[in-house]
Parts: sequence; structure tokens; C-alpha cells
Amino acid sequence: MNQLSLLEKEHDLGGWYELLGNCGQGEPLKTDGRRRPRSDRREQLLLDKLVALVDMRDALVRDLDEQEKQAEEEDEHLERALEQNEGKMAKRKDKCVLQ
Repeated sequence: MNQLSLLEKEHDLGGWYELLGNCGQGEPLKTDGRRRPRSDRREQLLLDKLVALVDMRDALVRDLDEQEKQAEEEDEHLERALEQNEGKMAKRKDKCVLQ
């Protein structure tokens, strides 16, 4: 998964987070100060969805972190290989003589 795809998914999750935050506001209370049972169920569903979204975002962040680590390791490997090849080329250049 590339970085742009991960950022798009994270943006989508941010939209869901805002939507869920807006859904939970302004719930009417009964006259005794308690919420309706339907409101409690709705709130629990919203909280469950929010937890799932947080888990998904966490997974995206871990994936992105892993990709960055792999890219750094690959860069280091390529730099070492390039340094080794430069050293070999310098030795060959010293051995080459025009006759």
C-alpha cells in the first residue's frame, strides 16, 4: 500500500470521526434527566464505531511506519552497495593502463 493510499484512508477515517462526534450531540433527555433507552443504544453503537475507526487508524499508522522503516533499510542497503561498487571501480581504474 503506498503512502498516498494510506493518507486517503486516514482522511476518510477523519471524516467518519467528525460525523460520529456530531451524531452524539444534542440528545434529548427525559424529564427526570435520563436519556431514552434508544439513545443509550445509539450512543453505544456510535462508541463501538468510533473504537473501530480508531483501531483502523492505528493499523494505518503502523503500516505507514513499517513502510518507512523498509524504505530506510533499502536506502541503506543501496548506499552500501554503491560504496562497494565505487571502491571496486577505483581499483579497476588503477589497473587499467593504455599501451
